[in-house]
Amino acid sequence: MKYLENSFLLIAIIGLFSSVPTAVFAETIEDNIIIAQNDTTQNKVVVYEVFGMDCPGCQSGLEKQVKKIEGVADAKASFIAKEVIIELKPDATVSDEEIESRIKKANFTPGKKVEAIKNEE
Repeated sequence: MKYLENSFLLIAIIGLFSSVPTAVFAETIEDNIIIAQNDTTQNKVVVYEVFGMDCPGCQSGLEKQVKKIEGVADAKASFIAKEVIIELKPDATVSDEEIESRIKKANFTPGKKVEAIKNEE
């Protein structure tokens, strides 16, 4: 009988966690873009192509370099998607040249600016 009660408890817990919205666990870059679009604390998200990344260590190094730019709130790179998503602080004015310079400083080749997303307030 005790085994049966524990089974029901486990099923209830699994059911509870399966109802949590998946946006809470944003794992992919597309999910991060959607979350950034809905986040009203950030004014702008920019996405750049980046060539030369071939491992998780590469994307980590690029993220660290880009986060050093004054005005950058966060950066997420993906060696699989060959891009970096940069979230800027609301009042930041960061130039494309400055971002491309940091990408080069991390020993990667910057590509084109894929998109810029502005949140409406």
